Order: sequence, then structure tokens, then C-alpha cells
Amino acid sequence: MKNRLIKLICLNLGIALLNVILFSKGLVGLSFAGGALQAALSVTAVVMSLVAFSWGNYTLLFSEKKEPLVLLLKGSELTKPADYVDSLAEKRGKGVFDEEINTAIEQIGRMEDKDRALDSILEQFFTPQEMTFTRFQNAINSVQAIFFNNVKKMINRMVIFDYKDYSKILEKIKESGYSTVSRSVDTQLSIYNEHINYVRGLVSMNEDILIKMDSLLLEISKLDDLDEQGLENMAAVQEINALIEQTKFYKG
Repeated sequence: MKNRLIKLICLNLGIALLNVILFSKGLVGLSFAGGALQAALSVTAVVMSLVAFSWGNYTLLFSEKKEPLVLLLKGSELTKPADYVDSLAEKRGKGVFDEEINTAIEQIGRMEDKDRALDSILEQFFTPQEMTFTRFQNAINSVQAIFFNNVKKMINRMVIFDYKDYSKILEKIKESGYSTVSRSVDTQLSIYNEHINYVRGLVSMNEDILIKMDSLLLEISKLDDLDEQGLENMAAVQEINALIEQTKFYKG
């Protein structure tokens, strides 16, 4: 809004200044009473000023920049867990993914709780300067990055999902029966089911990550002394490292 106001002021001042220059006797000196050519130039200048004034002001006041119909998340828009929760909540209410959205939001809350618990336990066994603490924290951060990247992928699939078209297809199947639908409708339904299964798969993957975090919490809480070698041999840490390695090569 502020930028638009500045543009309006600049446009109208520019038009006014141009006319001052054109019609000032000490400058260009156009006049309606100075002969046929000068009168014609004066009329042209006035008409062009009116056109510029009308078109410019209308464009700045009433035309709006069209936003993309499908706006995918790139990741930089989401910087903290609350951003992911808000973005998921915005997609709720259309029926198709409501259960997955509710589960994903609940999973984010659980991830935050586990992150705080892990930080608290690690601080009881190590100092932040220790190599073991750093390696442990890096592993946890990597797993969290995978977790939230999965949430971002869920949101993007929900963005490109055509809810209206999907509802129409379901209505057709309900009216005539699945066995009577055309091949094109069957193909469309398969595509939509692929989106739905993809989102459900990501929810399941994040649930598996949370279970691994639980195992990690349990193992750490049982130890009174943990060195770097012990860290590498912990079953939960090995599972988490394997998860990180697997996801390096997976894009969806």
C-alpha cells in the first residue's frame, strides 16, 4: 500500500511538472492562441496528460497483481514449527486430507516435545563443547530437517490437489457405480489416490521418525556415562543415521 501511494504521488507530480514545463512562457511556451501548429501541440499535450493521468491512476488504484493459482512452498517461507502448523491448518476443512492434517499437526507438537527433552537430557550428560554432544545434536537436527521437509511435501501435494474435480469424480462413481465409469475417470481417480497415498506415506514416515526419537530418548536416559564410541554403537543412533543416509537420495 505504501509503495502504491508513492507511485501515485510520483505519477501525478510528474504529469503536473511536465505540463508546467510545456506551458510556461519561459520554457517550452505552448499556447492555445499561438497559431495552428502550437494550438495542435497544446491540445495533444493536454489529451496525452489526461490519458496518462486516467490510465496511470486507474492501474495503480484498481489493478492488482495476479497471484499464481498454485503457489508451492519452497521451504524459506516456513522457518519455525508454528509456520508449518499454520500452513497445515489453512488446508483443513476440505475433507480429503483433514485426518492427515490433524495427525501432522499433532506430530509437530510431539516433535517439539521430544526435541526439548533430548536437549535437556544431553545437557545433563555433556557440555556443548564436547564432540559427542555436537555429533548427537547434528544427528537430531538432520532428522528434524527430514521430518519438517516431509511436512512441506505434504502441504505442496495438498496445494496441487483439485478438490472440486475429485468430488465430481466421487459423485459420478456414487451415481453409476465404479464398474461403469470410463477409463479417463478411472485414470483421474488413480492420480488423485496417488496424491492421497503419498501424503499418508509421509505421515507414516514422520510417525516412524518420532518412534526412533522415542527410542533415542529411552536409551540416553538409561546411561550415566556415554563416550563417542558408545554413541556410535547405540541402536537408536544407528537407526537414525541410516534414516539420514536413505533420505539423502530421496526426493519427492
